Amino acid sequence: MSRIQPRTLSTQELIRFCADFIADERGLPKEWQVELLRRIVVLAPDNEHPAQDPRQLDLFLKN
Repeated sequence: MSRIQPRTLSTQELIRFCADFIADERGLPKEWQVELLRRIVVLAPDNEHPAQDPRQLDLFLKN
């Protein structure tokens, strides 16, 4: 598997190969981890958890 470069794989292929690494308990090589994280960052929304506006009232009472 060392000849396969993670950057050359589609996202689906990358996920499948990473799952195989984890399932076999061999551990995921660093370059594969970096590529997987790079893809997640690209796909993740920029403002998934926006900061709360200080003027906004809380929806739930805090005990």
